[in-house]
Amino acid sequence: MKPENAASPTMTKLHEAIVVHLVDAILSGAYPVGASLPNEMELATAHGVSRTAAREAMQKLASLGLIESRRRKGATVLARESWKLLDASVLGVAVLRVDDVSFFQALVEARLLVEPRAAELAAARASEDDLVRIEASLNAMASEADGTRGAGWAAADVAFHAGIIEAAGNWVFTHLIGTVRAALDAGIRLTGGQALSAQASLEQHRAVFDSIRRRQPAEAHTAMTRLLLATQRDFNALEKTAVRTAVAAGDQVTSHADSQEQDVG
Repeated sequence: MKPENAASPTMTKLHEAIVVHLVDAILSGAYPVGASLPNEMELATAHGVSRTAAREAMQKLASLGLIESRRRKGATVLARESWKLLDASVLGVAVLRVDDVSFFQALVEARLLVEPRAAELAAARASEDDLVRIEASLNAMASEADGTRGAGWAAADVAFHAGIIEAAGNWVFTHLIGTVRAALDAGIRLTGGQALSAQASLEQHRAVFDSIRRRQPAEAHTAMTRLLLATQRDFNALEKTAVRTAVAAGDQVTSHADSQEQDVG
């Protein structure tokens, strides 16, 4: 029997829409650290939802470490050190909104800790099906590497790295695929001008796969390290102003899309 106070699927979707809006507002600085958020009634009115949906949204934000709610004081934005940035609902926005180069460098450093070891394990543990999937993503990258990175490069690149992590057979690593995906998306968006050519990057990816296919763990570790060090150099070359420019460009795209939605409405 369904509990009387259980949230319906519709209610869940309503509160998630508020969460998405407020996560973006907090990470973009519209609500800076220490700022007060609207109360439940104000949120409910602004979004055309019930107070229950607004309350669920605030509870979700609190669970993500973004806000703290106190009686009479209301909800205020916490310092970034409290934010659960690796949660998918936060990280996906952070890579679009954060203009701190060190944030992106930290993502690459985390990849350097995980992915070379994942490649090493994949060389020892990958099944034939794993190898087929990894090679298919490598071939998809090759089809997008004629001169510049084609539109499908990013998805194929993510599939390549995710395939290696999955082939490592370590459930902890598998849960980090979202972090890898966000780091790759950020790298492609921010370092396009500094990054290796498509062909050079493709050769580095191929070296990783060849080592895994030949069951050479140490070589796979070295090849993946070399690949990620190239990415790290790209991020280290970024100036903060370049990151801010990219974030601002994203804001313009978002604003244009929002205006189109309003026109349609």
